[in-house]
Amino acid sequence: MGFAAFIDRDWLRRRRFAVGVVAAIVLLALVETGNALVAPWRAPSEKDWTAAAAKVRAEFRPGDLIVAAPAWADPILRLKLGDLVPQPVAGRMDAARYGRIWEISQRGARAADTHGAGLAMSARFGRLTLRRWEKPPATVTFDFVAEWRRASLHLARPGGAAAPCGLQADRFQCAGVSLGPELVEVDTTLRNGLAVEPVAGATLVLEFSEVRLGRELAVAAGLHNVWLRKSGDGKVRLRVLAQGRELGTVLATSTSGWALSRFDTAALAGATAPVRFEITVDKPHARHLGFAAEARNP
Repeated sequence: MGFAAFIDRDWLRRRRFAVGVVAAIVLLALVETGNALVAPWRAPSEKDWTAAAAKVRAEFRPGDLIVAAPAWADPILRLKLGDLVPQPVAGRMDAARYGRIWEISQRGARAADTHGAGLAMSARFGRLTLRRWEKPPATVTFDFVAEWRRASLHLARPGGAAAPCGLQADRFQCAGVSLGPELVEVDTTLRNGLAVEPVAGATLVLEFSEVRLGRELAVAAGLHNVWLRKSGDGKVRLRVLAQGRELGTVLATSTSGWALSRFDTAALAGATAPVRFEITVDKPHARHLGFAAEARNP
């Protein structure tokens, strides 16, 4: 094979590759154009949303939960039914305490809050599907966020005496540490939680001396503020203990989102016992922790 033939084959391979790339780009452009043209026809109308909302209002009971699927449709749901989704409900830790869940869905989506529930009702309203899911609700025996004032907080450093933190009007404070209830943003979702900035080389200890326990202790945690999550890479550890026994640890990182753990406390169900949360961090820069917990009977 001569040099000229080799050059010709190489040129042909490169030409075929270039043609393939152009064809792929053209195909992608056609698909995206098609989606842009079809999408408006697949979208629910104002009439669809109004009719679905009217059905929810007609059968809504106090204590029901209303969710949108996919989650990005939540702003429209709030526009139509926001008065039935007050802030404490919107910022819930999870959906365990809700026995009836109304789901307004489009494009075949299902909300994570409905997993484990049975379908009780389904109806179509144009491009929307309204479903009511039902399950036995969890009974909450102690809400740690709601009862945060019943706790004590201290800062412990290796080899040093623990420094107690004073209870102020809306938070605990001491030596540059602040912990209190806030509406935190974790994984682009607002949550009711206790917010704190962990301290390097120290352990923050939040202790509740009298907690009425159920069969499980549910703990959720995540890093607050999307911009801060991007600017740091430290890991925050939330160690959970009940009556001096370690139940487990919840780890919060830049990518962990709202991490929920359920710890078995069946051996202590019905008892009143101390519960302690120990918070540590390896790299404190831009680490703002938000967490919530409930003792409950699932």
